[in-house]
Amino acid sequence: MNVLILEWDSFAHEYVIEEFQKAGCKTEMFSWPFGKENMRENEPLCQRLRKTLKEKDYGLVFSFNFFPVAAKVCNECAVKYAAWVYDSPYMLLYSKYTMLDTNYMFFFDKSLFCEFRQHGVRNAFYLPMAAPVAYYDSLRPSGTKKERYQADVSFVGSTYQEGNQDFFRYFYQVNDYTAGYLQAIMDMQKDLYGSFLLEELLTDDIIRELQRVCPVKKEPDEWESDAWIYANYFLARKLTGDQRAEQLKRLGERFEVKLYAPKTAPVLERVIHCGPVDYMTEMPLVFQNSKVNLNMTLRSIRTGIPLRAMDIMGCGGFLLTNYQEDFLEFFEPGIDYVYYSDQEELMKLTDYYLSHEEERMEIACNGYRKVKAGHHYGKRIERLLACVDGR
Repeated sequence: MNVLILEWDSFAHEYVIEEFQKAGCKTEMFSWPFGKENMRENEPLCQRLRKTLKEKDYGLVFSFNFFPVAAKVCNECAVKYAAWVYDSPYMLLYSKYTMLDTNYMFFFDKSLFCEFRQHGVRNAFYLPMAAPVAYYDSLRPSGTKKERYQADVSFVGSTYQEGNQDFFRYFYQVNDYTAGYLQAIMDMQKDLYGSFLLEELLTDDIIRELQRVCPVKKEPDEWESDAWIYANYFLARKLTGDQRAEQLKRLGERFEVKLYAPKTAPVLERVIHCGPVDYMTEMPLVFQNSKVNLNMTLRSIRTGIPLRAMDIMGCGGFLLTNYQEDFLEFFEPGIDYVYYSDQEELMKLTDYYLSHEEERMEIACNGYRKVKAGHHYGKRIERLLACVDGR
């Protein structure tokens, strides 16, 4: 089968290409201008993709994340379109083109899968993220390189407060009541994992005030609510950023903590700022050589296992994460990974596992074995192709 892959600046393209080829597929790339052009209505882009699909007998078009323009053209050309969604929130999902029968939608977050299945997306499937374990196994460093990435506690990711990433700046002009209300519902959500309240707690009056200072413009094909946009794109990121900064700062008061984030991240007292790391060449070395690897999930990810968590375990690193329901379907807490439910438990667990090396290493080894056996990209592409073929 010929597979056309929409190529953009996403993680893991190279692993997916390799696994499609191992499965007997012939792959070709189509340069995809995500972030540069309109992904909802774009006739010039439609024409380019339409022309490519007519030049050869493609059995499948694949992309990481979903693009309405691609779905529209694939439907016109009667070609199956498989989209593996690994971002949440992801506004382009909320399009009338999501409902097309030629779409095969794969969601890394089970709650998101259930939402779209209930909404009527027939070809919706749950497909967690994966880790390229064989590649990570080839990156075992030694000597000074190993020492460079050693740490008691490490976190790789954004604080959502870097430079212009402070999303809450849009709300500085809201009235006092709205400001207090928004802070109150974020405080309520703060230590509540497994349930997302922010969207349902945004009243009509609060939304009107948010629209006044930060109006949201939606395209004709969009169907998500304003409450969904404000809760997921603004409040969830603000809450995540505040929590990450607060938790890292507290950890830094007691332990050696390294933060790998953009250089514009705010300075956190007693946290060692190491700047960003390359996803392919440096990030695995951080996970392999840190005693405790933190995952602090973006709060708009309701139940899903973040890619960072799969990568940590796939590198053989010890994973300490906030509670996420999807973990329990594949991994055993305290056996393959460890989760915390609030900030106090995070502090206690960090202290415990830093002082219980043998137990910590056993858990890291168990998580690594499970990811290597059943959560690599070969398994995921095998599952994807089976779904597309109706098996």
